[in-house]
Amino acid sequence: MNWYQVGEAAILASVLSSFTDWYFFGIMFHDRYHSTPGVWRQYKDKKDEIKSVTIGTLYGSVTSIVFVISCAYWDIYGYLPALITAGILWIMIPMPLLLSNAQFMKIDRRLVISHGLGWLARLVVSALSVGLCLKSAS
Repeated sequence: MNWYQVGEAAILASVLSSFTDWYFFGIMFHDRYHSTPGVWRQYKDKKDEIKSVTIGTLYGSVTSIVFVISCAYWDIYGYLPALITAGILWIMIPMPLLLSNAQFMKIDRRLVISHGLGWLARLVVSALSVGLCLKSAS
């Protein structure tokens, strides 16, 4: 495992996925967050909202970093194997959670769609970073 390549891929994936998060979790259907005000935190101060967004971005980076490290550990190299892994993980983890939450919580269905697409985008960007940066040691 070349730690330089892993670090490069992890940083690239984290930075790029922050942009996908910004779009899918923040911009797409932004007005729909106001349709269920009891679900979402209301901020009195913009500084508190920025703090929450920053912490959320750091949490999202964990997904990208762990994805890259896992691919390196399990010898998943190249675009296609990494994209297949991303797709499997997307179907296996965030989608069942989002769909289950949508059954019990008052969340606008368009937000469920945008969050599902956001998770897919985050994993695809991470997979593309693996394909670009990680090279097989053999």
